[in-house]
Amino acid sequence: MTTLLSTALAFLIAYAIYVAALSRHVEGRPEDFLDAGRSLPSWAYIFAGAGVVAASLGLHDHLLLTARYGLQSSHVAVGLIVVALASVLIQKRLWLAARITGSRTAGDLMGIYFDSIAIRLWLLGVLFLFSVPVIAYLLAETGGLMATASAEAMPARLVIWVAAFFLFLFSAVGGWRAVIYVTATLSLLLLILIAFTGTFAGVTFESLAFVARGIDVGDGILADQIPGVIQFSQGIGKGSAHGGIWTTIAILSFSLSMIGVVLSPGFGLLGITTSTRKAFAFNQVWVLGGLLAGLLLIVVPIIAAEMKSAAGADFAGIVSRLASLDQFAAIGFLLLVLSASLIGIAFFAASGASIVTIEVMKRFILPELTGRGQKLAARIALAVIYLAAATIASVTPQGAAIFSSLALSLSAQLLPAFLGLCWLPWISRSAVLTGLILGSIAVLFTEPLGLIFFEGLFVDLPWGRWPLTIHSAAWGLALNLGACFLVSIFTYGGAERDHRQRLHDVLSRDHRIDFGGPAARGAKWSLTLIWAFLALGPGAILGNDFFSQPMFTGGNVALGVPSLLVWQIIFWSLGVLIVWWFAYQSRMSVIVSEPRHSLTLEPALNRLERPATPPWIARLLGRVAGQSTQIVRRD
Repeated sequence: MTTLLSTALAFLIAYAIYVAALSRHVEGRPEDFLDAGRSLPSWAYIFAGAGVVAASLGLHDHLLLTARYGLQSSHVAVGLIVVALASVLIQKRLWLAARITGSRTAGDLMGIYFDSIAIRLWLLGVLFLFSVPVIAYLLAETGGLMATASAEAMPARLVIWVAAFFLFLFSAVGGWRAVIYVTATLSLLLLILIAFTGTFAGVTFESLAFVARGIDVGDGILADQIPGVIQFSQGIGKGSAHGGIWTTIAILSFSLSMIGVVLSPGFGLLGITTSTRKAFAFNQVWVLGGLLAGLLLIVVPIIAAEMKSAAGADFAGIVSRLASLDQFAAIGFLLLVLSASLIGIAFFAASGASIVTIEVMKRFILPELTGRGQKLAARIALAVIYLAAATIASVTPQGAAIFSSLALSLSAQLLPAFLGLCWLPWISRSAVLTGLILGSIAVLFTEPLGLIFFEGLFVDLPWGRWPLTIHSAAWGLALNLGACFLVSIFTYGGAERDHRQRLHDVLSRDHRIDFGGPAARGAKWSLTLIWAFLALGPGAILGNDFFSQPMFTGGNVALGVPSLLVWQIIFWSLGVLIVWWFAYQSRMSVIVSEPRHSLTLEPALNRLERPATPPWIARLLGRVAGQSTQIVRRD
């Protein structure tokens, strides 16, 4: 099977290089290497966007967690509806604002909208987390999976470096366009293989473990129930939650963390560089909220149950069982898990290289950089990213896991900034920065990095990771939003507000949203909140026995499947309907008319014209230039 797996991967590599070679002929200008000339086709966004979300969720970890905790863990797939709603709220307005102002990245747009270098740096920090630790973590997972599948015939470290080299190769040849095309193809392959694996298991296995006995979880864990609304646990590492960690509050807060995917700088670049009219809506409703969420919700429990029945909670047993029936089925399952990792690695590395070149090299360090120079700089940045990530994955995979755990939660803290940019001009720069600082502190002290650092230097904290079964992103957002709204009250008006209002005037004049009348508007938001309460919030606890022990019968009903799974499927379906309602009916994701570059947002009023480069960067460059001049004179 090792030979067959190597052949399949070699085919994918050859396909990626072929696409990269073709993409070189599409470039009109050398700088199109960085952003594909902002002309990516709709189909590329439709599939690539869903694949990036699946990669950020961590399909590898999602399968293992479902095998360990059962349906309470797979319930987070319903949370993809929240991700789709966040995308509906942000993507179209971000795309329009970028076209109106002529911005090339989300960080550039945020910087000129809020007139803030600090917010630019914050986005670059989040970009670093996705571009190095997250990639290192995914590379380590890829190496470990290949080593397990090949019985150590492919050592993990060798796989890490080979994967990093070939992913760098096709990315350096084809640029952003090639990466998105290959990502879209892998995403489509991912969706097909999820459906194929579930169908193959249902047809060929004598009896599905999930149907016969459910997921065989450990003692004290509820396999087919949510273990309460909230538990007063000290958090992972300090205490244990009875029945499992996935309470309704844990599921809801984890769903909030996943919106960090669509708020990340890389995903923003994907949206901005897409030439689209209906791609956003189709991706959000039918592919992300519909197909991907539905497949994860229905198929992943089946796979997880077979993993446990075959050989504990890992991949070796189910791969061996599939290979005994058909080696191609086993290869398909391995490609399913590998595809999600490869999507994340290629996408976050390429987006990181492009954004660093545009926002750092071109804007601050070398403003006169030509198109060819930008292309070379992006390739150098790609090489540095892959070299750093592969080194970390090989030397300290645990460190990669610790740092990568911050990426989604810290990215989710950008929610107030995006709300201000897209909808709420009264959210000020000071409010955003205050919220980011407080929210980030809360995230750090409810994730391993902050806990390890603080307890190593000072004293042990009374809580661990995710105290009260609340995800770190929710702890951060609670402080973040509270501080942001409070500070905005005291910084409501002034010249800065007028500066931000200019963009909102253009959006409201030329690109209106059809919310309907007051009754329709109230119904949409009210029904969305009711859905969230019942699907992911405290009301989801009703799904434990709502259909197996309904109150109106006074007895038990033999469904053949757990009541919670029926609850999940019903509210997933209703969630898709809500996303469709906003995306299509309210026109929140349908672009009616092409915007024009009609607005130039200058630095805030009542200030002297500031240089393109911040003073501290200018001083640093001046010292370097001065030293170089002295060296030349000595010679």
